[in-house]
Amino acid sequence: MLPVNLKDLTADHIQDLIDSEVAESVMLEYKQQLPSKQSDEKREFLYDVAAMANAAGGDIVFGIAERPGESNAKTGIADKVLGERWPNIQAEVIRLSSYIRDGIAPRLSGFDLQPISCPDGDALVVRIPSSWNKPHIVTIGGVDRFYRRTGATNNPMTVDEIRRAFSEQGELRENIARWRSHRAELIESGRGPVVMMSGPIAIFHVIPAEAFALRAFSETWRVPDAEKRNVYVPTGNSYQRYNADGFLCHSSLNTVETPPAVWGYSQLFRSGIVEYGFCPSFRHSPYGTTIQLIRGQALECEIVHCFADAYSRLKREGRIGAAYVGFSLIGIQGKRMFINDLFGTGTTHEIVSDTFSSPEIYVDLSEPEEDEPFARTLRPLVDTLWQVAGLEETPFRLDGTWKPFADYR
Repeated sequence: MLPVNLKDLTADHIQDLIDSEVAESVMLEYKQQLPSKQSDEKREFLYDVAAMANAAGGDIVFGIAERPGESNAKTGIADKVLGERWPNIQAEVIRLSSYIRDGIAPRLSGFDLQPISCPDGDALVVRIPSSWNKPHIVTIGGVDRFYRRTGATNNPMTVDEIRRAFSEQGELRENIARWRSHRAELIESGRGPVVMMSGPIAIFHVIPAEAFALRAFSETWRVPDAEKRNVYVPTGNSYQRYNADGFLCHSSLNTVETPPAVWGYSQLFRSGIVEYGFCPSFRHSPYGTTIQLIRGQALECEIVHCFADAYSRLKREGRIGAAYVGFSLIGIQGKRMFINDLFGTGTTHEIVSDTFSSPEIYVDLSEPEEDEPFARTLRPLVDTLWQVAGLEETPFRLDGTWKPFADYR
């Protein structure tokens, strides 16, 4: 795979493949011609795509001629840009995208295509993620076989490989749930990245599926300077530093607490996971009781802000696969969710459990971006939040539409 975000790819990167004599590998393949509309060429293209998706993912680079070996033997080494100009490359992108969407089952998400105009001709890079919905099979041509890329070739998957691919789906969800539970335990016991203010704590996670893939350490991980101040932190991005997990940003310290504590933080993990921690503002009941009320609308709005921050960062980083989103609440036993004086406070119930972790919501990063408040993704999570407090769904709706930022006073 080319070591660059697909949207940042230039002709220089293609030329580097040639100058550096980069050979095909498990994550890189060269093709001279785009597949035609003939069924056999279409099927071979889909075999290549499915094989990479069933393995480690990778790039297929069209428009590259390979260096010939002795007796014209195949070497797999990039030799030159073929020199062909495609008159309507966007039409080709649409055509190949439709092949992938319609010719592979289950449907493959997260793939992308990027045309590059080089001085000596055109190139097209098809980037395929390592799928977390594997194994994928090509559904045209009547050949029911699963392929997986091994080395620089595609090979039929064995029964054991197919069985293992199916089992990985359950393992991924289990690993994510286990990791989130561990993070909640650390934060609840005061061993999180910062000391939090006393009271309820909300944790919001955006987790790329690839974060749980095994990868070799190749270079030092860094956060670009331009990104550091753009990290959203509930209640303010005041302090920043690298730490054992990656890069930490947090709000200013409240020195009234002992030890000094913060209202919110954002932890960027090297794996791509983003964790937001914040203390939902709460107040004592205005009706003379001692029950603390968590401000539900403020909590909804923070969830939207955190997701917007993580989602835009993952997009800028060129991540095109799946991600999982979930939240946890800590220290909520005996509290109620406060709606507002217009709705009244008697509609929610005292929370019995001290912690809660939502199910994870699946997000396809290759789909068109949603507008805030990201109703398709976040509304199920927000409704779950209110079910903890005894309601069926969020009360912050206008004409049936979720409107967390509206004025309900």
